[in-house]
Amino acid sequence: MDTKIIIRFRNRSRQDQTVEFPTPLDGPIRFGREADCEVAFDPDREDLVSRQHARLEADAQDAAAFKLTDLDSRNGTFVNRQRITGTVTLRAGDIIQFGAGGPEMEFDLSPRPVVAKATRLAEPAAPSTRDAAPAPAPAVVPAAKVAVGKETIERMIQHSESKVRRTQSIAAAAVLLVVAACVFGFYHLRNAGPAGSPAEVANQNLDSVVFFEVGWKVVDTESGRQIYQVTMPNKVSDDQGNSKPLVSGGPAYLPVFVTLNQQLEPMLSTEDGGGNYRPIGGQHTGSGFVVSSDGFILTNRHVAATWLTRYNFPDSVGVVVQFDDNMKVKDITAISQQRFPAWVPANARVLVSGSLDSGGIRLLRNSVSGKSIEGRTDYMDVTFARNRVRIPAKLARVSDQIDVAMVKIDIPRPLRKVEMLDNYNTIKQGDGILIMGYPAVSPVVVGEVKSQDVFNRAEEAKVIPDPTLSVGNIGRVIRGQAGLTEATYSSFGDVYQLTVNSTGAGNSGGPVFDDRGRVIGIFTSSNSLDVKVTFAVPIRYGMELMGTSRVM
Repeated sequence: MDTKIIIRFRNRSRQDQTVEFPTPLDGPIRFGREADCEVAFDPDREDLVSRQHARLEADAQDAAAFKLTDLDSRNGTFVNRQRITGTVTLRAGDIIQFGAGGPEMEFDLSPRPVVAKATRLAEPAAPSTRDAAPAPAPAVVPAAKVAVGKETIERMIQHSESKVRRTQSIAAAAVLLVVAACVFGFYHLRNAGPAGSPAEVANQNLDSVVFFEVGWKVVDTESGRQIYQVTMPNKVSDDQGNSKPLVSGGPAYLPVFVTLNQQLEPMLSTEDGGGNYRPIGGQHTGSGFVVSSDGFILTNRHVAATWLTRYNFPDSVGVVVQFDDNMKVKDITAISQQRFPAWVPANARVLVSGSLDSGGIRLLRNSVSGKSIEGRTDYMDVTFARNRVRIPAKLARVSDQIDVAMVKIDIPRPLRKVEMLDNYNTIKQGDGILIMGYPAVSPVVVGEVKSQDVFNRAEEAKVIPDPTLSVGNIGRVIRGQAGLTEATYSSFGDVYQLTVNSTGAGNSGGPVFDDRGRVIGIFTSSNSLDVKVTFAVPIRYGMELMGTSRVM
């Protein structure tokens, strides 16, 4: 007769309901709030259960035995009131619970396996009559009457009083321990806050929110050389041959732009112009958060792959140069920074070889495969909160449609990851949020590192990152494609507008939590006019990078 696995619910709305699975199992039985779990829980009502909380499967060595594995759940898995780590073997009648106070269920088998009764321990055997003579019966001696004197009675009284004093001392010590426990509990609650409070969310995720330091550049894939923006001297000659500034009060060299298909483009070169051309690249900081125990981290695309986002030209003024048919300069016009193009380095289209008037202009074309321009990180270091050791990171994946990227660090010990919740279809205006990250506006703490290396005695100062916590609400949900009767869309993209103004540059890539400590978005940018408005990318776009999905 085939054995059936029976999962019998013991509390909550499904009390006394059962779910049965025939054996042998086709695959593992997963418990969680995801809809495709074999035993699925209500995602709104059973919020102590993780998306994939635990897994039940047959023992590889014994098909009649079954093992339960906790899948790094946030609130833990309990068997018979004891929290488990890793995998345990279940017995018929064991009680499983997901999270302290969470849903309970009984694991059972039908028919139940027959378990042999434990072997009874025998009484010690009497000596054998063949090996030893029977011992003579002890003589019965009547007890003598002993008179109790005054001194004996006094000693008995003193002993009794001493015993009472010891009992009272033990009781007093127990009372003190209880009071101390209450004081500690009150102090912990006052400082940590209740579950889901800002203090608790910050405490639970401190080891998951990381600080980024990045240096980057762009290169010509044909030559492998770094790319610079061409500049020209800030001077012109009048009719008498006298030199004067082209832009009064401007820098010694001005960045050059050209017009291509009625659009301004920076003129680029693989030469450095004798040190006067501007390298395309830069340095910046950012934030991110751990999404897997083996070292994958989500952040913004403009943090980890900056060449794929709008470039901020460092100059305040520049010039537009026009050429004649022989590629000689025929006109120069000064422009302010407000007229600089919204340009993305990876989409560069004009590259000149040699000097400005050498005539070696090459037009770059973007094709469906291959690249003319590629970005490279000179360094991308990740530092955990309140640590000083930098960990090199490498780019793992980049979204092709929104400001999200994923990087990987290599570290032998498992990392603490955040819990994520894709609530894109249910999020609404007014929902509470919390943001963690490393905004540049926040004062930094610097630690002095004294080297103990005999071959490198240099001392250095390092920033010790300490994340900022900001609290607010969802101010507005902006859909990239609203999905109304007529096709509508947002030119700003698919984002959540936040009512948080205590953060900004440097916080890019940091997690946006809901009021229960689950990541629902990735902080991306801010706009400042008469007020400051901040934005986050829905977490679903980060979760997409963690797997693969077909588009056709």
